[in-house]
Amino acid sequence: MLTTDVARALRSSLAMAGAWSLCLLTGNPWAVIMAAPAAQNVALLDVRGDYRARAAILLVLTAVLACSAWAGAMAGNHLITAVLAIGVLAMLAGCWRYLSGDYGPNFALASGLFFLLAMSEPGDWSHAWHLMAATCLGGLGGILVQLAGWFFRPQHAVRHAVAETWVAASDLVTAMRSETDDGKPTVQQVPEKEGALRATVDRTLHVIATTMGQRSESLAAHLDDTTQLAARLATRTTALHTAMETLRSRDDFKSVGPSFDSALRSLASALRSGALTVITHRPEQLMALDVRIRRAGDLLQVLDTRLQSLALQDEEVLQARQMLAMVSELLPTVQLTLRETVDHGTPQSGFALRLPDLSGMSMRSLGAWVNPPAQFDWTLVRYTFRVAAVLMVAVAIHQWFQIPRGHWIAFTALVVLQPDYGATRQKLGQRLFGTLAGSTVGSLLLWVKMPAAGFILCASVMAFCFAYFVRRRYGYAVFFVTLMIVLMTESMIPVHLDFTVERLLATLAGGMLSLAAAFLLWPKWEQSQAPRYVAAALRANRNYLESVVEHFGKGDRFTGAAVLAKRTVERANSQAVASLQRLLSEPSKRRGDVEQIAALTTYNQRLTRAITVLGQHLNHRAGDPLAIPHAYVTSITETMEGLAKSLESGVPSPKDSWQKTAPPANISPDDAMVYRQLATVVTEIDAMALAAGATT
Repeated sequence: MLTTDVARALRSSLAMAGAWSLCLLTGNPWAVIMAAPAAQNVALLDVRGDYRARAAILLVLTAVLACSAWAGAMAGNHLITAVLAIGVLAMLAGCWRYLSGDYGPNFALASGLFFLLAMSEPGDWSHAWHLMAATCLGGLGGILVQLAGWFFRPQHAVRHAVAETWVAASDLVTAMRSETDDGKPTVQQVPEKEGALRATVDRTLHVIATTMGQRSESLAAHLDDTTQLAARLATRTTALHTAMETLRSRDDFKSVGPSFDSALRSLASALRSGALTVITHRPEQLMALDVRIRRAGDLLQVLDTRLQSLALQDEEVLQARQMLAMVSELLPTVQLTLRETVDHGTPQSGFALRLPDLSGMSMRSLGAWVNPPAQFDWTLVRYTFRVAAVLMVAVAIHQWFQIPRGHWIAFTALVVLQPDYGATRQKLGQRLFGTLAGSTVGSLLLWVKMPAAGFILCASVMAFCFAYFVRRRYGYAVFFVTLMIVLMTESMIPVHLDFTVERLLATLAGGMLSLAAAFLLWPKWEQSQAPRYVAAALRANRNYLESVVEHFGKGDRFTGAAVLAKRTVERANSQAVASLQRLLSEPSKRRGDVEQIAALTTYNQRLTRAITVLGQHLNHRAGDPLAIPHAYVTSITETMEGLAKSLESGVPSPKDSWQKTAPPANISPDDAMVYRQLATVVTEIDAMALAAGATT
């Protein structure tokens, strides 16, 4: 990652330790409980966009945390006000999630944490304002830590977003490589990386459109082209990988496999070098990129020679060589475009005297991080009401029975509860393991007599480990953050064994409450949703195929509507894969025929890749129209629509509903290759139809 886990962890650790130390040095140890977590949460957040937008996001987060702390301190005095306030907070958290997919979950979780922390120490107006001030000052300290990093590592924010696209493309190409001893590809990660690339490209194009002003139209157009180029190279490499898959069963493929793997490795390295060139725009980095591009081109030429030696007139080999040639012909464009990137910017120095992207205030830029989904998500609405109900019950239990450390019941529920049952159950296991282990170890550490500096050092190490593992191993991250919170909240008071027992019981109660709520309160089981996601993806594939065929009739390249259709089907495929993952996490009695859904999802992804290979033939024969008979295409697309309807209704289509049409006779070799790829598309549809009727 360009924004490394280590850099994020260092920010988090430094901010937390600095806030804690400052509270002790100023004689305000009571403020540690609010100031240190506030600094840590603000410094932890990875923000995108220009520096105005970044500063605005961090300031809003600080304000949200401070207001949550004030509300928690004031509402915690009475049961009714506490229950009503946490309900309102949960509804606001749902709004945050709706308004911003990137930052909303962070805002929702952090605001809940600070409300509950302050609620555990209720007081009068004066006390509430003091907690609010401590939170606000801690947040400002976290902003200072973020700001210091911007000066030492200045970034052109939009360039950074563009570079993320090149890294995502590199990750996709890396996933295509053969990494096992028997030479079989590890294809399990390819769909995941395809979805990640699609999401990254969409996010980057949004950043470019909302951040770059009219005075930067030329640079904005260039960065847009640079983003599209990374996606185009990844698409052509995917088509090459799909074409090569048809050759893997051949006995003579062993002479080709190592060359293909080396070419993919070299392409992935060149893409990452392209990301560095986009960010640094240094001539020396461009020279390194030129070397890697040249090596990739040489290895692709070697691979072409190996393919040529297999069978000169073999259609499968000819198609693979065509896909290979289209990847190779794009490499000079990569060099030219990234050379323009260097010309568009001044090379960065180690320390910047001013921050870039600070001229020309733009409300559109400042509000770019607010990006609600195009369609209203009722799943999020049900989830918001579910969270509100659970938190209100948890706080009522805590307040009514005056349970010591009972706020951990509500906070555990807030963290564990997810929009679907499967994710909630998975999160619960990780949360319980991390919290129970962290609480136990943390309580043992509290028995060790250490000076305040020792506690700060230990807590800062825990903060570092939490930030490092939070995106890698959530269970480990929970373990470390629990240790951090235990050291932070209870290092100033006498230690008793009941602290650990109470915290463990509260965590267990919150987890069980969340699991029961996910099962009982307005659940939406994926069994009924998954076929619809597959049907939507299949319809997107139908539109994709129709767009590609239309381009053949016009003699156009793989551009315009075909590219837009490809983006649509990739998003639909990502939603279908996510639905399958949720389905696999649900109770076995609620899954239905999960094997059928898994097969349909996989076949649909293969169908997309087959159409992509077909689309790449457009580039090879640009200016040479091919009028594919309407009856031939209609027989395919009508079958796809019928299959989509059968998935939605649950009623299988008749076995003899597909009236296949033969391709025209006496066609040229190039035309024959197109029809052969169309036959591959038909084969994938046949496989989907068979899978869809497997239970009938």
